[in-house]
Amino acid sequence: MHSIGRHAPGHAVARGTWGLALVLGLGACAEGEYRRIPREHPDFTSASKAARVERESQMNREWQNRSLTELMDSKGKPKMVMAIPGGGNPPSFAVVYDRDPDSGCIDAFAVSSRGEPVIRIYHCR
Repeated sequence: MHSIGRHAPGHAVARGTWGLALVLGLGACAEGEYRRIPREHPDFTSASKAARVERESQMNREWQNRSLTELMDSKGKPKMVMAIPGGGNPPSFAVVYDRDPDSGCIDAFAVSSRGEPVIRIYHCR
């Protein structure tokens, strides 16, 4: 039977091992080299806001409920394909293209992943 404050003989070794692992892990993080990606801070004037709203309306009229294949035939391979947190409703993913030079929009499309992939909605980002 152990008295209060006493532990099994291997307990101190296990605690020491975990402590060493923690110190080494934190040291590796502190010594590691990392690089921040600079943020873009666009200046959205009221004119560019109107252009962005107009682009969003126009792109939704053009692309909503059309197939992903049609989009890729028209715009090519997307820059990024991203999961939508929580899967979306209905389950979806996003395809992202370059910035539109006229509106400043980064073209992003939510694509339904049920059956044939179909564009659910366009977002100007």
